[in-house]
Amino acid sequence: MSMSRLMFSHFVHKLGTPGVAGIVLLAFSLALALSTLLPSWHERDRLRAGAAVARDVERRNGARVALPDYSPAAQLRAFYAVFPLSAEAPVAFSLVYAAAEEANLDLLRGEYTRTTDWPTGLVLYHMTLPVRASYSQVRHFVAAALKAVPTLALDELSFERPKIFETQVQARIRFTLYLKLPS
Repeated sequence: MSMSRLMFSHFVHKLGTPGVAGIVLLAFSLALALSTLLPSWHERDRLRAGAAVARDVERRNGARVALPDYSPAAQLRAFYAVFPLSAEAPVAFSLVYAAAEEANLDLLRGEYTRTTDWPTGLVLYHMTLPVRASYSQVRHFVAAALKAVPTLALDELSFERPKIFETQVQARIRFTLYLKLPS
């Protein structure tokens, strides 16, 4: 047996099983760490080089890329931009009546009130519509109206069946239509 082999076996014997297991685990951990971290380091270096090139190009061109404005004020402006102008109220009402006609509902009477919310700049049209129809007709009308007019909100929907054997219900539907004041 060679001298180096003899020294190695003596060293292993002195370490014992736990020591050898520890060295094997340490070597395995080192190999695993290098195999996973090395590609990440290369990717990091590649991204840094790309960022440096982009900075150089920007410096040479002197141009700045406009970033979108995500400030609360900009988000609020974008929110209010969705609302149609109050002059479009007749169009919205005609869409609600078209939804009623599609559901075979007769809107014979209703209560309408208009209020203005000055701090927000919104005009609110409150509509209370009493109807007598089948439950499915009422449901279809409400769904179609809300789909046709995105700024329409359902405030209340109540049903009453006067007699148990009747197929029709008396419903009270309260909508609020939100429109914005002209600037």
